[in-house]
Order: sequence, then structure tokens, then C-alpha cells
Amino acid sequence: MGGIYNALIVGRSSNYDHRVEGASPHGIITPRSDGYTVKGIRFYNFDWRNASAIGTCSHCHMASSTDSGARTVRLSGLWFDSTVPRRIRYRTPFKAILYDLDGSLTGIGPKTWATPYYKHHEVPECKVSMFIHDGVICDSTVQVRRVVFHDPLPAELEGQPMKVLLYSDWKL
Repeated sequence: MGGIYNALIVGRSSNYDHRVEGASPHGIITPRSDGYTVKGIRFYNFDWRNASAIGTCSHCHMASSTDSGARTVRLSGLWFDSTVPRRIRYRTPFKAILYDLDGSLTGIGPKTWATPYYKHHEVPECKVSMFIHDGVICDSTVQVRRVVFHDPLPAELEGQPMKVLLYSDWKL
């Protein structure tokens, strides 16, 4: 699997170019594909503007992109210096699934989740963490999954908004 392993990522150092002050960079921008791994990364000096350690969906911001997002990235062994107040800042289309294998991203334990905030994420297993995680973080009792429809017939779903309802009466 593709990934980034055992890296040191510095947002800015003492000899930075002054033009970086106007930027809001990301240390890592995850791809728009499933199965990517981010492991053993140390982040330093992302403490200005909207800089963050992690961004999502590389190239989804391009006009020609038709990706719907919500790809799952597996993360572990992350370390954030105190100069990294924002761990995540989601990017267009604001649909991503970050699976924290050891709790180093969410801080709430292993096999937990981080994903952008949407109203339907307001459940007891998830808590809103807008500044640090730019969305919600969910405990290990839930699973966050991508929902996608492949090859619908023409006009089957066209113009139809998707509504997601909490339904807690189902059984596995």
C-alpha cells in the first residue's frame, strides 16, 4: 500500500521565507484513494494562520475532479509538538475518513475515527472537535464508512438530495 512512513514534517523553521506568513499549509495531504497509510510521523511548527498537520483529498480541488471523497486513510504513530494546534483541516469536497489505529491522532484511543462535521454525526459516540480536528472524532464503538452508488440508471438519482437519518433500531 502507498503511504508516508517515519517522517519529520516541519511547517516552518527559523530561516523561513516571509511569504509563508500568508499561507495556510498542510504537512501532509492525503490522496483521493482508499488504503493509504500514514505512520510514524512527527509534526512541528504549524502554528500560524490555518496551517495544519494533515489535509485531505489531494487534487480534489481541481475543477476537472469528479471525486466524491470520503476515502479511508489509516494513521498511527503520529506525534504533534505543542506548535501544532490544528491536527486536521479538511479540503474539498469535505468528505474524508481518517482511521486512527492507535489513538495518536484523535487522542481518544485505538481504532477511533476523525471525519468532517455533518449534523448526522451528532451521536453520543462522536464529539465535535472543530479547532483541533476540524470536525468530529468518534470512539471505537462505531465505524465510519463511505457510501457510494455505482452505475445508477440515468435520472435515477439526478437532483435527489441524500438524507441520512439516525436509525438505532437495527440489528447486525
